[in-house]
Amino acid sequence: MALTITAAFLIVAAAAVFVCLYRFTGIFSSGPKSLFPPSEKRIARNLDFGDFRWPEELLELNLPSYKKDFAVFSAFSYSGTENSLTLVYASRAKLDDIRAHYLGLLENPSVGERNDQGVLNLTGTIRGRAVTVLNYFSEVSSLIEVTMEMTGEYTGIIRQKIIGSFPEDALAAAPEIGSFASGESDSGYVMYGFNAFAEDIYANIPVFSRAYGFGGTIEELREKINSLGEQYTDTASAIIGGGTAEIKHDGWLYQVKPLEEGGRIKVALIIQNIPET
Repeated sequence: MALTITAAFLIVAAAAVFVCLYRFTGIFSSGPKSLFPPSEKRIARNLDFGDFRWPEELLELNLPSYKKDFAVFSAFSYSGTENSLTLVYASRAKLDDIRAHYLGLLENPSVGERNDQGVLNLTGTIRGRAVTVLNYFSEVSSLIEVTMEMTGEYTGIIRQKIIGSFPEDALAAAPEIGSFASGESDSGYVMYGFNAFAEDIYANIPVFSRAYGFGGTIEELREKINSLGEQYTDTASAIIGGGTAEIKHDGWLYQVKPLEEGGRIKVALIIQNIPET
């Protein structure tokens, strides 16, 4: 009886400690105080598209950024059998220091033909995954783009969750746009933009995209996209012309664009949920 009472007391006490730690410290979350920091396995199995941090965390598990001031956008994309992660971030660090940082991390690093005080152009691998590191000109700070090939047992889980989470209900809400999704699709992405002042997407909300095959010429595709203007006539919510369309309808933001890849004509459907204001 004494052992039973003691065991019960210890269980209750341990539970109370657990609740207090969970409630007041956050060490059981995936944040910086967590006892269980992010891992590819944990991110893949608990993927939450409402959490815009996961692509950035996934890439930086393999290749940490250098003096990142803020992220500009991140994405997980797939095409055929290939998958990749991309992160663009801003840094006020010197480009030479950023270059040295990545040269120290990459396996078998290689520099491009032009690689100087104004241009960053590196390739290499990390854990056997191909990596490219580039920069874009900015008067305020350096914009660094890091793209890493995604391989491994958890990549397929992430890819299937992205494919399964494509907003099919958005296509059903706009049949004229949904008609572009009749071809085969083997490529797409989910992307997060972090610029609250961007005019083409909403910040911190997932943008889903798929590219579908089109059985016609690029000119025919542009004409079909332009014909959406016959249905969506309100210029305050639809910008259509020149072979592209951007339409706000029934709580969704749609973008329809023509693509030409490897001699194949495709149409890209880009869809994002419009946040409530």
